[in-house]
Amino acid sequence: MLLNLKFDSKKIMYYTMLKKKIYFIINPVSGQGRQNVFEKIIPEFLDLSKYEYYISYTSESGEATKLSRNAAEKGDCDIAVAVGGDGSINEVAKGLVNTNIPLGIIPCGTGNGLANYLGIPFNFKKALNIINAANVRSIDTATVNEKLFISIAGVGFDAFVAKKFSKIKTREFWAYLNIVIREYPRYKPEEYIIEINNTIIKTKALFVSFANSNQFGFNATISPSATINDGLIDVCIFNKAPLIEAPVLAQLLFFRAIDKSRHMEIIKASEVKLIQPHNDYIHIDGEPVKLGEELNIKVKPLSLNVIVPF
Repeated sequence: MLLNLKFDSKKIMYYTMLKKKIYFIINPVSGQGRQNVFEKIIPEFLDLSKYEYYISYTSESGEATKLSRNAAEKGDCDIAVAVGGDGSINEVAKGLVNTNIPLGIIPCGTGNGLANYLGIPFNFKKALNIINAANVRSIDTATVNEKLFISIAGVGFDAFVAKKFSKIKTREFWAYLNIVIREYPRYKPEEYIIEINNTIIKTKALFVSFANSNQFGFNATISPSATINDGLIDVCIFNKAPLIEAPVLAQLLFFRAIDKSRHMEIIKASEVKLIQPHNDYIHIDGEPVKLGEELNIKVKPLSLNVIVPF
């Protein structure tokens, strides 16, 4: 039997013309000025047959979270894109956790640790092509005392360096390295108490990092085996090494082999409690904050959707 189907050409045209909405949230002070040219190239490389877009520039800390959260709650966008570094990505992601709205990333910061881990290129055209393809993957996030991080959080020397780095205008690799070289010889390790996997560890460490992905940024890989969708974080306990070993350790760090060092211990866990001797700075995705002497770290499995390469 033949079915007599009637098509409404106006409705067909309406539905085929529907485009997904992309919301670009740009940190104007990130990336040594690269973000200033990004807006100009969007029409050239974004697939405008599939997407329409709008843009906001942030003007203060925390604004990116408000923008992404409002867009997710109101249904104003289908994809929210962070244009900036790890700190900017963190802020945008906070508004998208446990929603269906995926996070897109245009790496435009200093270290770009998460983008490096996910394989997102720094070239704007290539990064936009990844957003055009819209391949979505669910990843873990984690919290320190309910403060979200995506990639790395930590206490000790790396947090100390992050605080120093946040105060300088020239946010480049060589500026970061200069701080490390200058401060390492005189930095004194702290005593930490770590409760992990029903075991209490008392240690005097240069730093303790909580790795959801595998690197600090600048391709410095702190935990080569870290996986961002396994429901676990890698607790990286690093003891201070003699200064003479620094060149070897640097090679291990940048060649993804720091776990081979006798100074490093890595333990996987879904929850960790750490007690530090003072209310010192910790860093959350590279941003220094103070959260008290007792820190409780928890994984939020597969809580964030992210657009990644195939």
